[in-house]
Amino acid sequence: MQRKVVFAILALALVLGTFGALVLTACGSDTATTDSRDASASSSPMPEATGEPLKIGFNEGFTGFMAVDAQLTEHGIKTALAEVNNQWMGRPIEYFKADNASDPVQAVDKARQLVENNKIQVMLGPIFSPSNAAVTDYLGKGGGGIPSISIFGQPSDNLKTGNNLSFIPAGMFSMEGYLLGKYCVETLGYKTANAISLEDTTGHELMKGFQVAFEEGGGKIVSNQFVPIDTVDFSSYLTTLKEADCTYNWIFGNGTGPFIKQYHDYGLTAPLVMTMADDLQEPVMQELGDLSLDIIGSDHYLSTVDNPANNAFVALYQKLYPDELPNMDSYGGYTAVMMFLKAVEATGGDTSPDALKKVMATMTWDTPIGPVTMSPYDSVFIGTADFYIGKTQLVDGNYRWMPVHTFEQVLFKNPW
Repeated sequence: MQRKVVFAILALALVLGTFGALVLTACGSDTATTDSRDASASSSPMPEATGEPLKIGFNEGFTGFMAVDAQLTEHGIKTALAEVNNQWMGRPIEYFKADNASDPVQAVDKARQLVENNKIQVMLGPIFSPSNAAVTDYLGKGGGGIPSISIFGQPSDNLKTGNNLSFIPAGMFSMEGYLLGKYCVETLGYKTANAISLEDTTGHELMKGFQVAFEEGGGKIVSNQFVPIDTVDFSSYLTTLKEADCTYNWIFGNGTGPFIKQYHDYGLTAPLVMTMADDLQEPVMQELGDLSLDIIGSDHYLSTVDNPANNAFVALYQKLYPDELPNMDSYGGYTAVMMFLKAVEATGGDTSPDALKKVMATMTWDTPIGPVTMSPYDSVFIGTADFYIGKTQLVDGNYRWMPVHTFEQVLFKNPW
């Protein structure tokens, strides 16, 4: 995408200023704040919505280690609400959020509040896989069987609690790792790789997918390490890396910047490749400077994908949040809201769990990066969509993830 367009949008956003207020409804003791940047995207008043409200719940860790992800996801949710003027089919949309502190036990308690007190018709999140599994288990056994839409992918373990109500547009984490491994061995010609990842269910799943594809293509993983999830000093791990064509990594949060800096400080020169490219966020790239260049990463969404739908999404997002670009969190939140609204349209307004799930099981809807189609998979439903390989580049003085390859219309199932 031409970056001049993005900066023009940003300039326009600063001139136009903020939207009016979009008043959100509080969920129990968890307040849903009024944000002066959130409101209608329409330039002319819409007729007042008078029908039965549509009720959306977002269950996420607004405090704790997922706080940044929660905020960015909510920005995507609010962008979707602004796009439709906070109403759909003549019905007002009520949005409830709950802070589960990224704790599975609290996530179930918050889910119960959203279902029983706020009468939500769809659950968005949680992102954190153990919390997601606990919530879908509750929804299937005592939560009325309402559909749950994941913001990110999920690991294979969550198939055990899918209850045929878990909708995962991004599918299984393993396919994300698999496609990166496939690109590295087939397109880049890498034959050996070190692998280092945070010790986490997601980390194991991503790395397993990468290793399967890499070895299928004739490559070899020469070292394989998992590190504690709160690691910021990687010295003892970096010194054990072997000579290889590349170093696969999945490091997110506070460790991302230190890992890349320390990698270069130790004189390591093998190219870095990473799953979940958006874990290396643009503010961190600006701090790292040229150390962040030429990293290869895989992800479901990149803000620099150049097409009319994504350009419009980025424009509206930056009108609401001028200081940031949307990332995978934002895209996931936006897409989840639009999936629910399109499903309500397809049912003719019937928001009963059975009607929604019947439609959502095989629905196709348009997103900023193209069509997504859902399919049954084990006890859940997963998406088929385009998938991107990106490369960090310097564009008009800013470090950006730029798409370099597209895997078209991938079914995000386990590759084994």
